Amino acid sequence: MIKTGVTDFFFVDKNRATLAIEGEDKIDFLQALTTNNIEKVSKEGIIYTAILSPQGKYLYDFFVFSLGNKEIFIDIHQSRVVALKKFLEFYKLNSDVTISDKSCQVVLSSVQEEFFSFPDPRAKILGWRCYDFNEEFVRKTKGYDEFEINRIKSLIPETGIELIPEKSYILELNFEKIHGVDFKKGCYIGQEVTARMKHKAKLKNKLYCGHIPIDPENKDDKKIYFDGKVVGEIFSIFNNYCLIKIKEDFKEEKLTVFGQPLTLVN
Repeated sequence: MIKTGVTDFFFVDKNRATLAIEGEDKIDFLQALTTNNIEKVSKEGIIYTAILSPQGKYLYDFFVFSLGNKEIFIDIHQSRVVALKKFLEFYKLNSDVTISDKSCQVVLSSVQEEFFSFPDPRAKILGWRCYDFNEEFVRKTKGYDEFEINRIKSLIPETGIELIPEKSYILELNFEKIHGVDFKKGCYIGQEVTARMKHKAKLKNKLYCGHIPIDPENKDDKKIYFDGKVVGEIFSIFNNYCLIKIKEDFKEEKLTVFGQPLTLVN
């Protein structure tokens, strides 16, 4: 087993669903839709990618992985799997592509497990993504708290929390640094807007990790303030650490959220 050098963790991510993509056109089909280079899957084993709207806004994010056979697989948050299937079926037209559900247990582990395992392509500290197609592997869960804090400190956005369909821009949510977009690949939906944000504009909002003194009981007002002015928003919160998106012009100022001082960790 290969260790990641971080605190041990092991748990089944029950929020994930798996799709199988078959057919002669499967690579070209996904390549035309996704922000990352699907052709890398054959060499790297797994990649992280997204699908955007024509306006360049986030729709779906998922992992694509290959086991070297006729299928490639999509690992996606279960809340988005039905919508993604409908989206893919709509766009496949006459392509030789078949999309089907695949029963699979997604395990997140700090070590490489005995079944199909890939290092998380977003950050080494997130360990290994392991795929148990027999859904037989059982072990006592441990280390979830450490994993979640590592995710937040590493600026990894989560589906449905930081990544909001039809609202989020992936470059504001650290997608380039977590290897979710390839600016050298061919065209895809939303590429023009994304490329313009990369090359012709300075990002006005960015994702940061923050720390607050007390985990608040009331989390209704998620706005971040400076001198009474709203300058950002808080998203994931875990053990006083949080992921926030704020206007770049205010990152050095004295910020508050939930009536508490907010300190940027990175």
